Amino acid sequence: FLDSVMARFLALLGLCAVAEETLDALNDDSCLAGDPCELSLRQLRGERISQLDVDGPLCAAYGCGQFVRGHPCQCTAQCAKYGNCCSDYKDICEGTSKKLKAEAIPLCANLGCTSKYQSNQPCQCTPKCSKFGNCCSDYTEACLADTEETKITTSSEPEVETTTVSTTTEETSVKSTEEKEAGDDNAWKDTVDGVLHINDDWIKQDTLDSKCETAKRGDECWVAVSWAMADGIYEHPEWWPELQPGASSFEEFQAHQHLMNNTLCPQPCMLRYKQYSVPTYRSNHQYPMKGVSYGASPLKNTGVLLTDDDFMTDITGAMWDSWGRGDLDLLKSMGVNTLRMYGNDLNYSHRSFLDGAWKRDMDIIVGLSDWGFIQGPDPCDRNGYECFSQVYEAYKNNLLKGFAIRNYTMYHPALKALIISNEPDLKVHPRTSVCRAMITSLDAILQAEKDLNITENPIALTVTFSFAAFGRNPPGLGQMQELYACLQHPEAPPTYYRPKNDVLSAFRKRWVHSFNTAAPGHVVEELFLDKYKKSIFWSDEMKIPLFIGEYHSVHVGAKDDLPILVEDALSATYPFFLGYNFFEFSVRYDKGGSEKKFGMFGYGDCPLLDMNYSGMVYTIWDLVPAPDKYGYPLSMALSNAYGKGSNLPKLRKAPCLEETLGVS
Repeated sequence: FLDSVMARFLALLGLCAVAEETLDALNDDSCLAGDPCELSLRQLRGERISQLDVDGPLCAAYGCGQFVRGHPCQCTAQCAKYGNCCSDYKDICEGTSKKLKAEAIPLCANLGCTSKYQSNQPCQCTPKCSKFGNCCSDYTEACLADTEETKITTSSEPEVETTTVSTTTEETSVKSTEEKEAGDDNAWKDTVDGVLHINDDWIKQDTLDSKCETAKRGDECWVAVSWAMADGIYEHPEWWPELQPGASSFEEFQAHQHLMNNTLCPQPCMLRYKQYSVPTYRSNHQYPMKGVSYGASPLKNTGVLLTDDDFMTDITGAMWDSWGRGDLDLLKSMGVNTLRMYGNDLNYSHRSFLDGAWKRDMDIIVGLSDWGFIQGPDPCDRNGYECFSQVYEAYKNNLLKGFAIRNYTMYHPALKALIISNEPDLKVHPRTSVCRAMITSLDAILQAEKDLNITENPIALTVTFSFAAFGRNPPGLGQMQELYACLQHPEAPPTYYRPKNDVLSAFRKRWVHSFNTAAPGHVVEELFLDKYKKSIFWSDEMKIPLFIGEYHSVHVGAKDDLPILVEDALSATYPFFLGYNFFEFSVRYDKGGSEKKFGMFGYGDCPLLDMNYSGMVYTIWDLVPAPDKYGYPLSMALSNAYGKGSNLPKLRKAPCLEETLGVS
């Protein structure tokens, strides 16, 4: 009886993609290997699948709802539209949905049509339920069939019994939802989980009636929330009118589920976000950047092609999150406060990753993918490097997939800077086209922000140049000077472009300079830092800070070299220098050659878990310390430079999988 009730409640919450057998399996794990219930449950729990599963029908093996790039067929709600459904889609995905819907109890027939909000019910039968998207399935039939007979006298009682919180620096004022609705018929669209968020904190925990508890991975609430985020909101966005697909957080989805059914999901512990008007790297930055370049390819060999290099997605939490290998926790223990990221797939949400960084007080620097510049079906190098349209579409999708929060009005506070391009001076040919490529891209970024009305928590913007020297110009600095000259007169050669936005003003207010180098610290001081402090970029005319995007000299001892530039970031000698990002987190076995010299961690022989990502299953291996040229562990040297002492960090070594299906 309880299982039947749970199935019906889940159906009413929109959990139509969770099979009835999965609900049974949650209790007793009695499903046979290979059955849809067993496969769906294990996928939702993040467990690995067997070879039998892989050989079976794809929807049964990989579950319903998530688009997987590289698969020959799909199991999403949109697959029929595109004609690429897997052969078992109807049986596995549609069949389950229809079965659960058919068994749903017509609650309005049981509860009666009323004007009073019933907080203990998963759906409502009130005149306002259509507005809030929480009507029971039979509301229209039961309550609106005969408006004369079912006419209901409305009361002044609010539909959602909650409070509106508005906080300033000095005081906190509380208004009821009813008061808000009196002056705004669209109050719900500005809310998340029924609480207005127009202040520094998403929610005041002391206003909650009970203690908060965020769902644990694998429990029933987690399953419900995960389905809602990955599939439900795309199929029925009207069920979550206050949330945005790909942009709203796990906690926000759980808060919605809690309001609908507080027996299934407890009130989550909401994150609190800072709000500011000046980019962090352009404000009085009080702490040095102690970063790491994070491009943790899971491959151990050069013979396998990496299908996606975006490691900021939910599923790549198998590497970075605590439920996986725990890379973020490891880096935090080493004193790292910044991650410089690489791959950036516009098809995936990055909200969970940014929230994970925010919880750990880590700053994130992201970059645009080369896909729109020199790759993809229509790269802008075919159009004389006029990159506005390619960058606009890509970056707008980034903003809609987690970069922007609060109804797309502000940047996520963990996101501190955007690298428009990494080393374009080496990629763009002829090099005279660098200005055109970068300025059209900057213009596109500003336009995407304007169109979404993003005004709060602005991020810093930069182009990361190489340390190459062209002509008589200083290495790196010469390229920065060339770009600034082009920004002053973009319509003139070599740019030949009339921007839609004030790119020069954006440079003066939001720009930071950056470059990559493999030179030792003292060489960087002599060839760059000493020259930069005498340049126009650090003068009475302007003050443009600077950071190093990639730093690691493999030709000197890391123990002695790494502290040099950390001390420079703290020194009054170089007040513009923010710090550096050590290159890099793990050895890039897949690139081979000299690239294998840089990672501070190699991969051991313990397969920790399998990661099904972008059409391929990868093995996630344990980490082992990698040495510098003198045999000293790089991770120990970096930890010491970042103020955490000369000890090897604690690495996850167990449990190991008995067998792995992943490529390596």
